[in-house]
Amino acid sequence: MHTPTIAEPIPARLINPLAGTDRAQEIMRSAFREPPRPPSAGTRNSQAKLTERKVYAIRRSADLGAGLSALAEAFNISERACRHIARRTSWAHLPERD
Repeated sequence: MHTPTIAEPIPARLINPLAGTDRAQEIMRSAFREPPRPPSAGTRNSQAKLTERKVYAIRRSADLGAGLSALAEAFNISERACRHIARRTSWAHLPERD
């Protein structure tokens, strides 16, 4: 049986067994934080057809019951893009307006 001498350091895991748990909890918390905004999101994208004002107009109109195909035609975008804007899956970095 090995008897530790005074000169040998005590392993950190024996001093604070919860240190690994704290790190695990921090990793779990970080998964629910807001992801960083991509550098080309929204109007920073050189190919963007919409501005933030137009996106808010699409969202507001869709919430009030406007048809997605009519909105898509009015803003010269696809119906699919309009649906994603209305569901807030694209342009998700924009906060909700009151």
